[in-house]
Parts: sequence; structure tokens; C-alpha cells
Amino acid sequence: MSSIERVVSQVAGASTVLVLRPQSARLGDVECKGALVERPNEVELLGVSFSQPPGVWYDEWVEALGTAPDAAAVITTPELADGGLGDRDLDVETVASPSNLTGIGVKSTSYLSRWDDALAVVESLTVPLQYADTQSVYKFLHVLTTRLQATGAAGQFYLDPTVETDRTVELFKTLFDAVVECEVGDGDDRTVEWSVTRRDG
Repeated sequence: MSSIERVVSQVAGASTVLVLRPQSARLGDVECKGALVERPNEVELLGVSFSQPPGVWYDEWVEALGTAPDAAAVITTPELADGGLGDRDLDVETVASPSNLTGIGVKSTSYLSRWDDALAVVESLTVPLQYADTQSVYKFLHVLTTRLQATGAAGQFYLDPTVETDRTVELFKTLFDAVVECEVGDGDDRTVEWSVTRRDG
């Protein structure tokens, strides 16, 4: 059994998952993302992404799920949203800056309130942390994870622990049902190993 398969068996039933992975391990995201979705053929996908255009973000998730989601929306900035979507079935919402955490929350609520099989994905928390202070991002996450649990939705949240303080990482861990950690080997093959800690008892 691979390390990602072990992780999947351990996170089963977790509503919210924090994925700690360095940028150097991002190539393993597709496998990880798809594996952590319990019913990939039924998911309604809500993304918060400030690092790539909506079309690229959507295509990565289609690859990860192995199919197009039942519905999809992404919250991003106007600059990233400027590209075309082609024939992708994707709603694009914008906020002026990643620091507009209130705006992100308002726009996400409208989808979470009407979708039955929502999966919220924040990629990556590293970007909002460059624009807002740690406590503001923590409060935003607390509200969002509470809303996910209240509506029966799921969430994946990504953070690069190599660019944040240990204190910030440990603080954020307290908000999630499970924490998945990725370690990249030092060898030539850069082997990626995944482990999980359950925090929901």
C-alpha cells in the first residue's frame, strides 16, 4: 500500500483536511487531491485560488477527479480571471485582493448554501498569508470550516509549511479534522511520502 493510499484510509470521514506540502512537492498534488475526495463523480467544487488562471485550476481538478465535477466555481482576482474559459462549465467570482477575506467568505457562502455535495478547496493559504495577518486568516478559516461542517460539506486546504513559522502551522492545525503532511525525499527521484494525523478524536 502506497503512502497516499494509507492516508486515504485514515482520513475517511474527515470533513476538513489541512494538507501541508512544500512547493517542491506540488507535482504530486493531482494524485493527492483526487485521492482525498470520497465521491469524485458527484462533487460540486468550490475553489479559492490566487496562483493560477481559473481554466488551469479547473483542468487540474478534472484530471485529479478523473471526471468533470457536477458543478464548479472558483474565487480569484480580476487579473487571473482575465483569461478565457473555453467550453469549461465554471463560474468565476472575483475579489480585488487575496486580503479581502470577508469578500471570499460572502462569495463562498452563496455556493455552500445551495450545493448538496460541496467540496471547498483553498489553494494555497500561503497567498492570503502574504496579504493579511495570521490572526485574520485564522478567523476566516474558523468561520469557513465551521460553515463546512454545519452544511455537511468537505474542505481541502493547502499550506506550504516551509515558508510559514512553526507557530502559524501549529495554530492552523487546530482548525481541521485531519492534517496530511507531505515530505519530499533528498534522493534523485525526489520521492514524495504522505502521512496523516487525525485531530477529531
